[in-house]
Amino acid sequence: MPLLSRVLTALVMLALSAGMSMAQTTDREERVPTPTSFMEACAEKIEERGRLRFCGEYFRDKLGTEADAILYLRDRITVLRASHEAAAADKYGSFLSAIYIVAFLTICSIVLVASERRIGGTAKWASLASSAALLVLVGVTAVGWLGKYRAEFAAQVELGILRDRIETEAAQAIATGEQITPVMVRDWTIEMSDIGRRFAESYGNASRLPELGRFEAN
Repeated sequence: MPLLSRVLTALVMLALSAGMSMAQTTDREERVPTPTSFMEACAEKIEERGRLRFCGEYFRDKLGTEADAILYLRDRITVLRASHEAAAADKYGSFLSAIYIVAFLTICSIVLVASERRIGGTAKWASLASSAALLVLVGVTAVGWLGKYRAEFAAQVELGILRDRIETEAAQAIATGEQITPVMVRDWTIEMSDIGRRFAESYGNASRLPELGRFEAN
């Protein structure tokens, strides 16, 4: 009888263990589904953006800890690109505003000087010189805004190309069963640094007036 009790107890324990194991497996599969492809893993992002776009879940699932560097670079590039895009729009708006101011001041100066007949000789030339100096100042400022816009826009485009390159090379490594090597990460990081250096040089050369707030924002 004791032997029969032990056998029954062992069978019951095995049944309970099997049931708990199956429940845990089912729960894990329901909570953490394993994506089998890029299209499946990034379906929500593709639907939201209306175009093919890699997502972090795909790289985490396929690369594990190797995905950390990729995700950091992608996030940093995305933030920088959005910042340059917003700044480019702002600089272009400032450039247009400066052009409008130049046009307005030019018309006003011509009309006022030409209509004021009491101003003559040296006084008229002084007025014309003052108006011309103001127009030159606003014109130089407008050229500076245009140069800053070009620097922002170029950085935005270059960062977008770099992000596409990182995603493509990472996807290719996944497809071929290769690893993301430190050399690949180093090359991407160097290219991102080069983009930042080119932007700083172009932005600095665009105008003689400093704009420290632009760099503090990044």
